[in-house]
Amino acid sequence: MESSRVCAIVVTYNRIGLLAQCLEGVRSQSRKVDRLIVIDNASTDSTVETLHSEFPDATVITLGENTGASGGFAAGFQAALKHEWDWLWVLDDDVVPEANCLEELLGVAAASMKHIVAPRRRARAGFYPRHEAVIDERSQSYAAPSGETRWSPIDLFTFEGPLIRRLVVEKVGLPNARFFIIADDTEYAVRVYQEFGPLSAALANETAVDRLLIPPEPVIVNSRLIRLFTGDGRVELHPDDEHWKKAYYFRNRHLIWKMLSWRERRFRQILAHAVYIVTDLLIAARRGWDWRLRLAVNTKAFWMGVLGRDGILIHPADYHAALVSRRSKKTRAPAPSTRKTQPN
Repeated sequence: MESSRVCAIVVTYNRIGLLAQCLEGVRSQSRKVDRLIVIDNASTDSTVETLHSEFPDATVITLGENTGASGGFAAGFQAALKHEWDWLWVLDDDVVPEANCLEELLGVAAASMKHIVAPRRRARAGFYPRHEAVIDERSQSYAAPSGETRWSPIDLFTFEGPLIRRLVVEKVGLPNARFFIIADDTEYAVRVYQEFGPLSAALANETAVDRLLIPPEPVIVNSRLIRLFTGDGRVELHPDDEHWKKAYYFRNRHLIWKMLSWRERRFRQILAHAVYIVTDLLIAARRGWDWRLRLAVNTKAFWMGVLGRDGILIHPADYHAALVSRRSKKTRAPAPSTRKTQPN
């Protein structure tokens, strides 16, 4: 594995502070990468200037518009395939790999003979996210892998540090840019699962990436009806600024269950999504959130999910423009009355 050529791919959008820490982590690896590609999703901050001045060794590809994480990774994979790299090391801009991360991933790849090797993900907020999993077709669910050995076989992984063999991309293709954001990595993992069979990936238990970004605190609501159909009644609602991401989350889950042909899971998803929309509407109205905009986005996400349609649900720029416009109309002071008052 020492002679393997590795190309690191990092996707970013308007997060130069986080990106700089990520790139420093990549730069500080005990086993150096052979090429570093940064996909800039048309950032409007100082991303491009900082990359050119502080990371001149990086190949920067600036897209013409924000295509979301999905579009960014698709562009990164495509750029890497133009050269003879053996492995693609894929990272989001808010993770920092341990100094030995790449070296250990290559070591696990040699020991396991797996096509994909992912590091553990460690959150600086104090918890350990678990999205790496094994697919259980019978129960139409996921199972967490054991972490007692150097590596564990898995089916699902995220785009937060996996090392992907070139052969995989040549057979499976690029990430689905039409997911835009959220679960694009799960969708890709499902395609790997369908192409190469179960347990084609490995989780390297002795190395990790640190997740820098602390997610916004959601409003937690417990729904008896959702618990009845899914077994978990916990519902997370987000304020207006972050709500569009939740809509993508639900829409994209529909698409993944369809890919897996999980009919029971799809039925439960439809019911849970419908109850979520009603719950979100009630809580949004109670908290003074923009329930009209949220309902419109939720409804579109629902029908796109049910019909199995990917593509742009709503562009974040358009969503925030609509939000600002509605807020300005709501807070605009009424014009003074010109009606003359009658004397007493």
